[in-house]
Formats: sequence, structure tokens, C-alpha cells
Amino acid sequence: MQTIRVGVVGAGILGTHHAQTCAANELAKVTGIADLRFEQAQKLADKVQATPYTTAEQMFAGEKIDLAVIATPDPFHKEPFLLAVDAGVKAILCEKPLATTTSDAEEMMLAADRAKVRVFVNYANRFAWLYMATHHIVQQGYIGKPVYGEARLDDNISVPYRLWGDRSKDWTSVSSTAHFLLTHVVDLLHWFFAPARVEAVYAIKHQEILGFTPDLYDGYLFWNNGMKSRVKAEWIKHIENLVEFYVCLGGATGSIVAHRRPGYGGREGWRAMLDSQLSTDAVQSAARWLSENDLPIKSQMIPDPTCGGEQQRGYLELEKPGERVDDDLFLQAVAEDTDTPSNWQGFGPLPSGEDGLKTVRVISALTASADTGQMVKLAGI
Repeated sequence: MQTIRVGVVGAGILGTHHAQTCAANELAKVTGIADLRFEQAQKLADKVQATPYTTAEQMFAGEKIDLAVIATPDPFHKEPFLLAVDAGVKAILCEKPLATTTSDAEEMMLAADRAKVRVFVNYANRFAWLYMATHHIVQQGYIGKPVYGEARLDDNISVPYRLWGDRSKDWTSVSSTAHFLLTHVVDLLHWFFAPARVEAVYAIKHQEILGFTPDLYDGYLFWNNGMKSRVKAEWIKHIENLVEFYVCLGGATGSIVAHRRPGYGGREGWRAMLDSQLSTDAVQSAARWLSENDLPIKSQMIPDPTCGGEQQRGYLELEKPGERVDDDLFLQAVAEDTDTPSNWQGFGPLPSGEDGLKTVRVISALTASADTGQMVKLAGI
């Protein structure tokens, strides 16, 4: 199999992650690292035995790249993305969000489609075991028709002030919790509830503490299958951990709770209360499928708490946390020239550029609603 030549644009936290995980994969060789801070590019390039460059343009001129990884700050994905398309790469892996404006995202995807470049967006939360389990349980109808979803993804107030050192305020001032955090949430919900789509958004924001970017966004998504979901993210929490992430999904006949980043006194975990009409064999079959896909699931029949324990119903629990390695999956997809690589069967295609565009449109509607105080309707998603 031909080695996949990888070029990484951006040598910060995420660019370093991608460069190192790609370098550790036998399918790939990292050949170029580009960053406006040449010293940072040099430092990372030395670690992965690549060539450093100051700009993406220089890297694409100096290297033959198969997979371009775009890991620049949120609003600055378009330029290196279009340079990668023009350079004739086979595939692009873009960090989320695809873009911070709908016009940028549409321009990027139009260029990629014309050049037949395969595009992935790194919605890395899809590869966490508890969300993989959630996707399967929802898609198989084990909690009945989805009715309501609630997701909270909050950061410690240190993130906008300190996560990127002395550049933190500059970076977060051109992004927001909607673009940086809620893009994860919206993508997960789209993935869980496919083929349902968001058709309207109503949201509020608060901007008092930080000043240089909104403190938080809180909104409701209205789906074309009648479902509703609440999504909320803030950058002003005084909490013990760096991140808190909670998802709860209610179906007509069951529910799922997923704590990936629990708050004070909590622990990471996942559980699903399945449809009470499912037989023991059906419950065990669901657990078996997940276990065969390397998800350590425990199943049991428990006294049904919704009817005073007079009947038994199926209960699933994830026994320990874990996640797949994102770059390993994307590299496998490039090697196999597919959106659904052999080590990702049963969970749908990997997150694509079209998924990224869909999420950008929802986030844009959410921020517009918060700015105007009006519900915003979406079309054509």
C-alpha cells in the first residue's frame, strides 16, 4: 500500500496532535508542517521528521501531499483549504468548525466538489465510545422515536484567557462558544438522529463578563421530525475541570444519558434505559453488537423504575470510558478511498465536508437568532 503523504497546516495544540498521531501510523508519513510561527513549525517538524514551512502556500509548493490537515484557528480554515484543493491533494481533514461563516463553508465545499477532493471534518467526539453507543441505540430504535435532547458543553473560564497562551484573547475574540463548542454538539445530534435535520433555531446569548467574545449561547433546535433539543455552551464557568460535557436523549420509550466530561462529584459514564417491550434476547443482542465493536457494554434486566419495579426492562451501561484514534480512522479512509473505512463499519460514514457545512449553517442560524431575538428558519439542509 502506498504511503499517505501528510501535510499539516497549524502547529498548535490540534496540529501537534494530528502530526504525532499520523506519524505513528504505518499508513502515513508526515512530510510538511506549516505555521506562521516558524520556530513552532520547526519544533514540531523535528519531532515527526518532516520539513518546516512558514506558510501553507510554501508547503504545498515544496511537497507532494496526499492528505492535507487544516488545524489553524477557527476563522482561518478557508485559505489553506483552498490552497490544498489547488495543490491537487486527494483528501482534506479540516478541524472543526469547517468555517465560521456559511459563505466561507459553501465556497470551500464548492471548490472541493469541483476538484473531487474528499473532505473530512474532525468532529472527534463521534469517536468516543459512549457516543458511538448512543448512535447505535438511537439508530436501531431501542429508545423509540426521539423526542427531546439536551446537551451542555461548557469550558472553564481559563480557556478564553489562557488555553493558547498570550494569543488566547486574540483567538477567542474571532470565535465563540457557538463555533468552538456547540459545533461538536450540533454534529453529534445530526449523527444520532439522521436523517432528521434542523429546520429552525431560537437562541439567546450573554455578553458581559468576557467582553471580547460572548460569554455563552443557549438555544433550541427544532427538527423536521418533530423533535426538539436544547444546546448550551459557555466560556465563563468557574469549575474544577477544564470541560464539562453532558448529553441526555429522551425517546418515546426509553432514554440515554452520557457524561463524557462530568462536573463536580461525577464520573464519566453512559447508560441506556431501553424500550420496556424489548425481550431479554433483544437486549442481549444489542449489547452483543456493541461489544463485538469493541465497546465494553454490560447489559441486565432490572425492575422497571417507571412502573414501581413491577416489570423488568433492559438496561445497558458502558463499563469504562474510551475512544477511537481519530487520525487512524481518517488515514484508513484515505487508504481505502472511502467515507466508511473497514474499521468504522456500522456507524455510518466518517464526518464529511457536507456534515461540516450542515453544522455551519445551523451555528450561523443560532448566532443570528441570538443577535436578533427572533427564531431563524433554515432551508435546504
